[in-house]
Amino acid sequence: MKNPLRVKYFFLIGVFIFTSHSLLAQNCEQKLKLANKHYQEGKIELIIDLLKPCLAQKNLDKKQILEAFDLTSNAFYLMDSINQGAHYISSILNRNLTYKTSPERPYSFKNGLFEISQRPQIQFGLEIGLNLSSVHLDDVFNGVFDLNTAQTIGGINVDNLISEVKSEFGMSLKWIFIRKIRTRLELESGIGVQKINYNYLDNYRGQKTFISITDWQVPIMMNYRLPWLLDGNTFFIQLGTVLRVLNNWDQKQASGSILSLDDIRTHFNYDFALGIFLNVKTKYFIVRPRFTYSMGLSSRAEKLSWDQNIKYLYNSPSFVNYNNHFNHFSFSVALLKPKFK
Repeated sequence: MKNPLRVKYFFLIGVFIFTSHSLLAQNCEQKLKLANKHYQEGKIELIIDLLKPCLAQKNLDKKQILEAFDLTSNAFYLMDSINQGAHYISSILNRNLTYKTSPERPYSFKNGLFEISQRPQIQFGLEIGLNLSSVHLDDVFNGVFDLNTAQTIGGINVDNLISEVKSEFGMSLKWIFIRKIRTRLELESGIGVQKINYNYLDNYRGQKTFISITDWQVPIMMNYRLPWLLDGNTFFIQLGTVLRVLNNWDQKQASGSILSLDDIRTHFNYDFALGIFLNVKTKYFIVRPRFTYSMGLSSRAEKLSWDQNIKYLYNSPSFVNYNNHFNHFSFSVALLKPKFK
């Protein structure tokens, strides 16, 4: 007997909640019609209090809530309450990045909508990139040998132990966070990982082999919004540094095994970076294609001892024995969620 009563009880609660939401939606629909009438008649001061209960409703139709924010923001702009009007514009853009208002709206509101849409307070998201790198090798004698150490190995000058260094396309993945600090200026940071394989010719053994390098990366970039637009989408240039923390530096041996060279490399390095990108607005996200050039140095952690020379140089020549200057050319695409305040 208790179970049917309980089912009936919950059924009535569900009907009540559904009916309440339906009545609230109908009530707000009527208020929107009345607010539009007030707007046409110039009774602007009546709109704000009329629509205030509707703005607090979370279950309204999205088109209705956007219309309510639009009317409320316009009312504030027409009363010269710019800050309050801008607040409701932010609420619109947080729901629809590409929102288009009526062409009959006043210039102050349309200009405010355009200006605020160009400068979100924060952005966060994911970036995937392709990287093509080139390497310049310093003189192998730069800290590798003592002055009285032999300068040839197997008849090959140590400066020419390797050649034909070429990189494969590397992959990168980053989480990005961007914060506005001025009207046109942003600070960008995040954390990510990058992996690149380098093929080269081992002249000592007369065979080709490769090294795989994986770095953790923390970009610290300043982004400047340029005055140019492309269908309302914004161009930026950026300048800064990318902090790199070595994760793996692995070399393929002649036997086919992998030798870790982490111990004799500097674990912390940084690159200088320059980039340009376009923010393309969709309804809910910003899509950001970006081109970046960066350059930096990866050096040996210490002068090689005799035992290390035997292990890392005589038995397996590679550019681990050199100071390496890297030049990275990358293309990436980020998917960013903006927040307006």
